[in-house]
Amino acid sequence: MVVATGLALAGCASDPAPTVTDPGPATTAPAEGASVEWTGTVCSALVPVVEALRTPPAPDLADPAATKQAYSSYLAQALQEAERAVQDVTAAGPAPVEGGEQIAREVREQVTQLRDDLAEARAQVDQADPGDPAALGRAVTALGNTLASLGNSAQALTAVADNPRLEPAFRQAPSCQQLREIGTP
Repeated sequence: MVVATGLALAGCASDPAPTVTDPGPATTAPAEGASVEWTGTVCSALVPVVEALRTPPAPDLADPAATKQAYSSYLAQALQEAERAVQDVTAAGPAPVEGGEQIAREVREQVTQLRDDLAEARAQVDQADPGDPAALGRAVTALGNTLASLGNSAQALTAVADNPRLEPAFRQAPSCQQLREIGTP
């Protein structure tokens, strides 16, 4: 029962991918090239993470060991992409606008938190005994919580999209458009 509940929670948490809201038509001037480049780098870093997490494996209640392995592999891939995203966002440096270091720090912190959440969920899944329904249920519930925290990547983008000097760049950068499309159910 615990496993079924955990799997149901994980399924509920992962049904629709988090949506990065498209703020509508641009009402501001075109962005400067450096802002578009920086914003595009941030969005490009997040696209593979969102894609990796978008479709979790289907649980197999008849084979808990296979379910455990599938979720471990799924999380390993997402964790690898999240680590790469942290590196890419860090390498991007500060946003080329006033307050750019603070914006970059907020983005790094959110992406780092997502990476850490994924690492914790994977550790719990890997440590779970497939013969212990309660342990496996807790691990899968942790995974559901991690999928719910995918909003961290959306929060990371909020620091960019809500900044009046970066918002036009967010609209113009092709990778940000791709990220908005991925986030749309």
